[in-house]
Amino acid sequence: MKTMKQLFLSLSICITALGFYACDKEGYDDEVPPNRENTDNVIWDIYPINLYFTLTGEDGEDLLNPATPGNYTGLSTTATYEEKNYVKDVFEDNKVPYGRAYLPHMYGIYSTQLKDGQYALKFGELDGAGKYEDATIVLHWGDNTEDIITISADLTWKDQKPQFKRIFKVNGETAAENTSNPVIDIKKKALESKNNQLDGDVSPIVFNIYLTDTLGNNLLYKSKDKYADRDSVKAIFRGEEYYININASNTPSLTLANYPQTIYPHPLQFGALDGTETFEDENLIMDWGSLGKDTITFTSKITWENNRPIFVRQYSLNGKEVEKDLARPYIRIKK
Repeated sequence: MKTMKQLFLSLSICITALGFYACDKEGYDDEVPPNRENTDNVIWDIYPINLYFTLTGEDGEDLLNPATPGNYTGLSTTATYEEKNYVKDVFEDNKVPYGRAYLPHMYGIYSTQLKDGQYALKFGELDGAGKYEDATIVLHWGDNTEDIITISADLTWKDQKPQFKRIFKVNGETAAENTSNPVIDIKKKALESKNNQLDGDVSPIVFNIYLTDTLGNNLLYKSKDKYADRDSVKAIFRGEEYYININASNTPSLTLANYPQTIYPHPLQFGALDGTETFEDENLIMDWGSLGKDTITFTSKITWENNRPIFVRQYSLNGKEVEKDLARPYIRIKK
């Protein structure tokens, strides 16, 4: 009985410690194991900072929703932080050694949705225990406009408990405070066309293709049972054949990307295709040699409503829809 009471007490302590940060989290996706600070044998979980950006139009419309006229999803959006430029939906290869303390992984800026269904861009991760004095993130929207985000944050300890002071500003105005997951809403005007042409850079289409077995093992590398001979793998598009990393500087091309293993295995990338071009039920055939072939069928076009663009993108694998909306779809093929 004494042992059971001790076990129950230990579980209660763990749940209480974790609950402190469950309140700080705002219910968004992809939280990861935290930093760990040991103060008198109490382990505190310091979550990394992830920023969420939403775009709201003059009439309250969601300008990151691909179905909204004049939305920004098709533009080449980037974020500049610490003199490095991060491209939207291109995950950074940031391999961090594992240890007892979790180290933040900078994945860049990428598309996501909040729990209420609103579309957003997520930027992170930043060190939740770090000190920031007007650290700056510059968002470039692809229409020759930009917004400046500044972060001021410090972590101190009082009575063996962490005390957070965090301020997030957009263009000098405070937008959020004292959270690991600030949602920063930015007011924008819906895009408009000029003679049926966008006044901005449209993101090219890049396919991220994963070839795995049913257990998730990457079949582009030799395993015990089966694997794809990379020298024989090719993409066939509009009658042309593309082999991995041959003439990779040309467009389009087939390359082996090097994304962080903590999110995805290394995918093949095919692209980039002109994001302004109309593709209607176009076929991209992946020939895996001894492992057979798969067909990716896709539609990508820009339609206009009230002289404002709507980006329409749909992708199917062997006849079954697998992705939509994104200019950089992620397609997993199992063998």
